[in-house]
Amino acid sequence: MNLSIKENIDILKKVQEIDRELYTFQQQCTEIPQQREQLQNELESEKSRLKSLEAEFKKIQLKQKEKEGELAQKEANVRKFDQQLGQVKTNKEYATLQKEIASLKADNSLLEEEIIRLLDEVEAMEAQVKEEQARLKQVEQDYTGRNNQLLQNEKAFLEALMNLKKRREEILHQVDPEVKNLYDLVVQKKQGVGLVKVKGENCGACQL
Repeated sequence: MNLSIKENIDILKKVQEIDRELYTFQQQCTEIPQQREQLQNELESEKSRLKSLEAEFKKIQLKQKEKEGELAQKEANVRKFDQQLGQVKTNKEYATLQKEIASLKADNSLLEEEIIRLLDEVEAMEAQVKEEQARLKQVEQDYTGRNNQLLQNEKAFLEALMNLKKRREEILHQVDPEVKNLYDLVVQKKQGVGLVKVKGENCGACQL
């Protein structure tokens, strides 16, 4: 097959249009795994945040229960010492028990204040956990929708690539082999650009 330069160029013009589309679709296909990974990272980040909040919530709840248990024990001791007051035989023993009861009651007062503070923290943290759970649910829904869309896009791009490559080969097969080899070499090196207009003495792509 021996075509004129003009005939070869006319064919290559059609191929060049296809190659531009091919390069665009290839770039988009390359970006999709990165976009899906970013979506996955965002989802995992939200899961990790919720997990941390839930762990902190349980920690505060446990501390609250510990303080309530400590308060219950001290209140039981106060009741025990109150009962012992009627059984003591000396003023010294009576004074010692009263001092011990006063000390326990003072401790109990501090414990009650701390428990109230912890209850407030538990309530606030519970609200945060619920808010984050709702947020994670929304993120999961968004992830599913966006991920499915990316998968559909990827499938469409791959189908388009397959069809474009088929058309490309059919058209490019018409040019002389040396021209085809040279064109393919340039297209690979120049990221989908193998043929451009020359303006004066300058390349229309790189301007050299």
